[in-house]
Amino acid sequence: MRTKLIFWLSMLCLLAATILLTIYLTWLFYPLEISWLHLENKVYLNSTTIQYNFNILMNYLTNPFQQKLSMPDFHSSAAGLHHFQTVKYLFHLVQLVFLATLPVVYLFVKHIIKKGYLSVFSKAVLSIVCLPIIVGAIAFGIGFDAFFTLFHKILFVGDNTWLFDPRKDPVIWILPEEFFRHTFLLFFALYEGFALLLYSWSKKSYLKKKGN
Repeated sequence: MRTKLIFWLSMLCLLAATILLTIYLTWLFYPLEISWLHLENKVYLNSTTIQYNFNILMNYLTNPFQQKLSMPDFHSSAAGLHHFQTVKYLFHLVQLVFLATLPVVYLFVKHIIKKGYLSVFSKAVLSIVCLPIIVGAIAFGIGFDAFFTLFHKILFVGDNTWLFDPRKDPVIWILPEEFFRHTFLLFFALYEGFALLLYSWSKKSYLKKKGN
């Protein structure tokens, strides 16, 4: 029972870590998005100004000590600010989960990986590998537009402030759907990479036990 708890808390830490890594890599690579998506032509601002406003937004979303959002080149409606505040709380929740479960990863390495018990969880690891593939197949089947809408309806149930009106919240012009598609793909690649690495370890653990 204790080993199972360690395993699943470690998987929760892995999920939180992947989400956070996606967020910070998205922030790091945003200058490329400005170029790829031709955002300068959409808002008629230079790339430096767009990046500056994006940095303010991301600092607000990820920094628990930053409580006010004010982008100098983009006004915001009450609904828009409410949505960003909700996203901020979700980001902080992920940060909290990561920090709370991080010590468990030490126990995971010590009591499961080093002792060769990872093979016991091979089916669970396989399900962790397959789950995003299934979700990705659904997204591909219904189209990213429909998947993106469904994702928001599930995550922000009963709250439609995520439906931005560009006239009231022009910041949405520098956060187009293609940007979020790239973010989802980055998360998928990172998650699958970590999950496959874990699955590889579980198979090695199984073969090592079988050989003994």
